[in-house]
Amino acid sequence: MGEINEQKERRRLADLYASLEEGELQEIAGDADSLTAVAREALRAEMLSRGMEATPARRETKETSTSKREAPRPVMIGRHRDSPEALVAKSILDSAGIESFLTDENLVRMDWFYSNLVGGIKLMVREEDAETARKVLEQNPGET
Repeated sequence: MGEINEQKERRRLADLYASLEEGELQEIAGDADSLTAVAREALRAEMLSRGMEATPARRETKETSTSKREAPRPVMIGRHRDSPEALVAKSILDSAGIESFLTDENLVRMDWFYSNLVGGIKLMVREEDAETARKVLEQNPGET
């Protein structure tokens, strides 16, 4: 059944790419890393059929294996017993331009007794932003 869906997707993408202008195809090819393998294959086929320069197929498989190894990992930088203090910390990071999210927030909102059970509301950021986020939160006197 997976092959049927893949074939349908391949046809759909071939039709889509055939309807686009060369400049649009080049723009999509510039960000080929964000495409699925089927989409890259369909894009490459369309570009070659128009006589355009396409990225080599070997490069695509290398990038796919590289991107699998480098999946971004979230890091917990704080635990909070209550929603208000967790939301304040998140808003401080948001104001500093650091993407963050809260885990177990909804569970604790439903019944705050669960906070101790799950270890509180956890403030998570990207691994590469963790050090900066900790420093930003330490600078704010209202943060605990």
